[in-house]
Amino acid sequence: MNRYLAIDLGAESGRGVLVTLDGGKVGMEEIHRFSNRPVRLGGTLYWDFPFLFAEIIATLKKCAERQIVIDAIGVDTWGVDFGLLGGDDKLLSCPVHYRDSRTENIHDYSDAVMSRQEIFTSTSCEPWAISSLFQLLAMQRDGSPILPVAKTFLNVPDLINFFLTGVKASEKTIVSTANLMDPKGNWAQDVIERFKLPGIFGKLVEPGTVLGPLSDSLQEQTGLGAVPVVATCGHDTSAVAAAVPAEGGNWAFLSCGTWSILGELLDKPVTTVAAYEQGFCNEYTLDAWFICRNILGLWLVQELRRKWNTSGDAWDYNRMTTEATKAKSIGMFNVEDGSLMAPADMEQAQLDLLEALDQPKPASRGQLVRCVLESLSLEYAHRLRMIDTLTAQKTDTLYMVGGGIANTLLCQLTANALGIPVYAGADQCTALGNALTVAAGMGALRGPDEIRQVMRNSFELKLYEPQESSLWAGKLDQYSQLKSSNRR
Repeated sequence: MNRYLAIDLGAESGRGVLVTLDGGKVGMEEIHRFSNRPVRLGGTLYWDFPFLFAEIIATLKKCAERQIVIDAIGVDTWGVDFGLLGGDDKLLSCPVHYRDSRTENIHDYSDAVMSRQEIFTSTSCEPWAISSLFQLLAMQRDGSPILPVAKTFLNVPDLINFFLTGVKASEKTIVSTANLMDPKGNWAQDVIERFKLPGIFGKLVEPGTVLGPLSDSLQEQTGLGAVPVVATCGHDTSAVAAAVPAEGGNWAFLSCGTWSILGELLDKPVTTVAAYEQGFCNEYTLDAWFICRNILGLWLVQELRRKWNTSGDAWDYNRMTTEATKAKSIGMFNVEDGSLMAPADMEQAQLDLLEALDQPKPASRGQLVRCVLESLSLEYAHRLRMIDTLTAQKTDTLYMVGGGIANTLLCQLTANALGIPVYAGADQCTALGNALTVAAGMGALRGPDEIRQVMRNSFELKLYEPQESSLWAGKLDQYSQLKSSNRR
């Protein structure tokens, strides 16, 4: 039996998960969970990095107190954010939150030097204003006193790994979110030089690279001993991609939760004008790239529940799905419409959008939920059709992972909309992808195929076969036409 500790940090909470690998199967146990609370100081929104690191240390101590023998540790986090070290390897500032306002209007500054399409071509990553590149450019534009004295750039998981081991390395999956890595997996020197960024970018390493043991001081502080730390898939989405329980070829994956991420593995990224214009991104994972698209997900339902669920009239997810299953299909709306991003009243925003599109008004809450779920499934199908066009290959199977697989109606509707079989299973792919990439780095597994086999051995996959194919083909054409005439 091998035991790996996955440190999995999300934007709202973090956790330490013990993952055991035994007989070709995995097991999981949450050791410690903690909040992730950003702090606003002097008008800047920071991540509370000292607090997060202290909670990671608390997780290690809990393992030592329980006398758990850990074979290796891996860290994954959200993307784009980073810390800068000075010449003495001291952290110059807590990492700034990607929601901080410093990158507002940053493209007005950057476009004069290099267009967003050029940046996409050079880095294969969508040039979001929040990416590491544009955060650095905001510091440059605003005359930050930190940037000129910085000596080392490290994205958040790499920063944590440095303070765990003393080893400075930039792992490729997290750097692929930064608009700073080229399609060959090297630093994007043309971007760095065009923007005259300082020489702060160091060694790039593959996911699964063993960095070294916990530092001497942390071994003493935690009582764990010389446990190796592995640069796992540092970006949480890349960890998911590494652990999808798929087999064969020509498959895509859908990580389904508050947000949905639709992706497909590739040998090399797609950096065409069409990919850029359609809002796709390329990221790196274990031994592969993947093209992906972020899609507003079950937040569209979660916000309805938040409004409807009261002590006198409980509307939980089971009731919402049951009512939607019984309801008649009535219409659709573009789930990427700007009015749905952050409305004060999600129900009213959806009703207003349906009215604006001359779609029928739902006669019940169940009908509205069904409309949301059908629209989501059609968005997945619409985007997968685009991926197939961009990659010149036909997807024949979709694997759904994440918490959204509990919504069996959405799974079935997705199969109907796509017109291909959908397998749903494994709702904890982030921590498992983290830990199993660590296992591969330590030699306990032999790469992605064996990781996916372990996942299939460990989790039951439910098959959803497409139904009413001709009806749903017509709905998909209607949805695509609706999107072409509707604002994003």
